[in-house]
Amino acid sequence: MKKLVIIVEGDAEESFVNNILSPHFTSLGLYNSIQSFKIKKSNGGISKYSDVKKDIINTLYENDVVVSTMLDFYRLPSSFPGKQDSSTFHAHLQQVEYLERKLKEDIESAQQCTFDNLIPYIQLHEFEALVFSSINGIDALFEPSEFKRKDMLQVIHDYPNPEDINDQPNTSPSVRLIKLIPGYEKVLYGIEILQQHGMPTLLARCPHFRAWVTKLEIYLRQ
Repeated sequence: MKKLVIIVEGDAEESFVNNILSPHFTSLGLYNSIQSFKIKKSNGGISKYSDVKKDIINTLYENDVVVSTMLDFYRLPSSFPGKQDSSTFHAHLQQVEYLERKLKEDIESAQQCTFDNLIPYIQLHEFEALVFSSINGIDALFEPSEFKRKDMLQVIHDYPNPEDINDQPNTSPSVRLIKLIPGYEKVLYGIEILQQHGMPTLLARCPHFRAWVTKLEIYLRQ
C-alpha cells in the first residue's frame, strides 16, 4: 500500500493535511497512510530551498511512498528552482506550474533518476487564500460583530477564484484576513474555518488546488 507524505512549510498546512485532506481521501475509500511534516528548518516559511530539497530527497527513497509538497508561492526564496525566470510568464498560475515543474526537474537532475512518485504542489498565493472560498465557515465561527463581514463578502465576490488574490505585501490573503478578522490566528481559526467550508467547496472554488488533489487521488488509486 502506498504511503503519501506531504512536506509542508508550517503548522497550519500540517494540520490541514492531517485534519482535512487525510479524512477526504479516507472518505473516498483511499485508506493509504497519509502524513505530513514540516520542513526541518522551517519557522513557518522557507528560508532556503536547500532545506526543502534535502527533505524531499530523503523521503523519496522510503518504500512505496508518494511525495508531495504544500508550499506558498508568496515569498518563495530566490534560490528556488526557476524562481529567477518564472516572471517571464504573465499569469501567476503559469508561474506556479512552471516552478512545480522546475522543482521536480531539479530533484531528478540531482539524483540522476526519474521520480514518478514526486508530485510537487505550490499554493496560489498562500495557504490563507483557501479561507476566502466561502463566507459559511467564517459565519459559523464568528458573530457578525466580530469581523468585517461586508468587506469579507466583497473580497469573496471580487475573487470567484480565491487563488487569484494577489501576493502584494498589503493585499495578500494573510494580510487581508488580519484586517478583516481582528485577532485572526492562522492555525487556530484557519483550520476550523476550512473544516466548516468543507472539501467540496474548496475543490469547487480553487482550481489549482483541485488539480493537485485530483492528481493525488489518481496516483493513490494505482
